Amino acid sequence: MEEYKLIDKLFELREEDGIKDIQKDMSFLRNRIKGIKREEIENLICNVPHENKEKLFNKIDNLIADYNIMLAYYNKKYYKQGFEDALEIERKCK
Repeated sequence: MEEYKLIDKLFELREEDGIKDIQKDMSFLRNRIKGIKREEIENLICNVPHENKEKLFNKIDNLIADYNIMLAYYNKKYYKQGFEDALEIERKCK
């Protein structure tokens, strides 16, 4: 039970930083994503004449690239934060 209190406390301490991080995240991602909307792809699929198939495939490729960029960014960011938290816990336990 005690370890859950420690995790809750760590979350509370990082929560305020999290708000700042979200703003940084949005700024970071805004400059990197291609801005493809799902609705745009759905409309293309519904109305796709043969000559637009290449455009459709390019949009889908860009959407996948956007997700990959975001996933890579968040994986790196939160892995580092978790590692820092673990080191801090270890330091405080000594």
